[in-house]
Amino acid sequence: MAAADIIDPIDAVSENPFEPLFGNCNVSAEGLTNMAEQLVLASVGTAIVVLVLANLLHRCKITFIPESLIAVALGGVLSIGLYKSEWGGQRNYLSQPVEYALFSLSLKLYCLPIIIFEAGWSLRQRDFFSQIGYILLLAIVGTSISVVVVAHLLLATSQYHGITDSRTAFAFASLISSTDPVATLSTFGTMNVDPLLFILVFGESQINDAVAITLFEAINSGDGSTSFGELCLHVFILFFGSLGLGIAFAGVSIMIMRATRLGHSAADAILFVLFTPFAMYALAEQCKMSGIITVLFGSIVFGAYAPPHLTQEATTFASFLLKQAASVGDLIVFLNCGLQVVHVSQRGLVMGCWVMLICLVARAAAVFPMSWICNSIKWCVSQRIETERRHFITWKHQVMLWHSGLRGGIGLVLALELGEYVDHSNEHPGAKHELVDATFVMICVYLLVFGGSTGFVLQLVGLPWGTQVPEDASLYGASDQSGMFYHMGNKFRATILRPLLVGKHPHCESGLATHNVATEVIRTAVERQSSTYFGDRKRSSMMGLAPSAVERFHSVSMFGSMDPAHVEEVEDAMCESSSSSDAGAAPSQRRLSELCSLGEDTEEDDSESGEGDTKA
Repeated sequence: MAAADIIDPIDAVSENPFEPLFGNCNVSAEGLTNMAEQLVLASVGTAIVVLVLANLLHRCKITFIPESLIAVALGGVLSIGLYKSEWGGQRNYLSQPVEYALFSLSLKLYCLPIIIFEAGWSLRQRDFFSQIGYILLLAIVGTSISVVVVAHLLLATSQYHGITDSRTAFAFASLISSTDPVATLSTFGTMNVDPLLFILVFGESQINDAVAITLFEAINSGDGSTSFGELCLHVFILFFGSLGLGIAFAGVSIMIMRATRLGHSAADAILFVLFTPFAMYALAEQCKMSGIITVLFGSIVFGAYAPPHLTQEATTFASFLLKQAASVGDLIVFLNCGLQVVHVSQRGLVMGCWVMLICLVARAAAVFPMSWICNSIKWCVSQRIETERRHFITWKHQVMLWHSGLRGGIGLVLALELGEYVDHSNEHPGAKHELVDATFVMICVYLLVFGGSTGFVLQLVGLPWGTQVPEDASLYGASDQSGMFYHMGNKFRATILRPLLVGKHPHCESGLATHNVATEVIRTAVERQSSTYFGDRKRSSMMGLAPSAVERFHSVSMFGSMDPAHVEEVEDAMCESSSSSDAGAAPSQRRLSELCSLGEDTEEDDSESGEGDTKA
């Protein structure tokens, strides 16, 4: 099969995905091994360069260039090198079907499951569930508004780019409305931004992906005759079905941990947690559910009820392993995005400019009206609960929500999955290729413009960040009133979830280890870093960073959280019904340095009482 005969990447992959790369398939085992070694060397070498350059940017205090953009740029350099050389195939040829196959497989089988699971595992759950209703409004209704606006603006400006088919417009609007603010969230985490802003951006981005993918699949795979009511019903079933599947899978997994006392073997327990997201995602996709939503809510349950069965050491190391695995997934996604650079055409650049402008308008049409509705609900709630008055979505929050609408690898994979009707139904051939190019251009430009200007815009609008926000800041305190749904949730947790998933006496209660590897290593590291002779300490002062800022950066980059031992979640999971309200409203964010004192504290408790104290 000649490369020119390929129309749809999916068809090419289903027949023989590597024939376009190797020409004829009469390749010896030695030749195939040599090609594979060349590709691995090129890709891994590029990833190493990304890590080195990212470190140099941090040392030089260059914050306007996100690490993800470096990965895209070097992915583009890699694609040009592969295109011009004979490494991995023919000279002056790079197969887009093979790129799609590798990109899609790596994204769906590795990157998405681990990235989403780590985000849910390290999530500050108290803040997330306090804003879940508003997050759903922004993610579901807001995304629907964005899809409609993008589709109609594409059709209204068709004379400039040639997209005249309404089905194509709505399918592309669905995939391009899938926000992916990985770079922005990473920046938010290290900059210690307002907790309301962080949780809204995080929640909206995670659920938004699932909604956009669901709409895209319904429009792209159908025949264009699906009614609006059928589409809404499909989204409703998919969302809540995936949510239920994720919670059920996580619940069964935690009960297995409890019944088998898996927590007594730290290594096995950590690997059990690591393998869970891949099984969860694959099961959801096989059941025709959304793997994203399934993994997200399953990881939230895991993050709350798995740590009580683990030691602090195991929980901390699990947080570290998940964070680093997710970082590798982020790197793979953006490197694969960069590989598309050799396929970008001039018409694709023009299409990309139009798409970027249209998406800015659509993002504004979704964020600002929905924020007004959320504030109206908050105002009604504040008449009964005064605490809610502190959490209005101000114009400053709204600007940052609009600013954080980046796009990423999910949109690019979906663009490659557009059907043949795109070329047949529009005024000119090659429309699908132009839409793929436009998606790539938008990813790169948005990463540079919006991902790199987060700190500047935060300063411009006047939102507190850094040292202006306490590191243990949360939305609700111990003396704050809680709403009806919060009390109902605590009652459900205390009467059903805790007896079922935790029990009265967990087999491996967190906090009972008087001496563990993690405590000793972290204590020694903190003592060395506090020394005036330690190199990093001197470099940190040269960079003008406060010690607390350095500590926060390292904790978030290593563990994804300032609470790697999940002290707060264990506290909530272990609380009794009578005290669940107070425990749920009194956040106790632990800094990384405080983890170093846990071993000493528990050792003193053991000497006094003769038994472990569930400090968490």
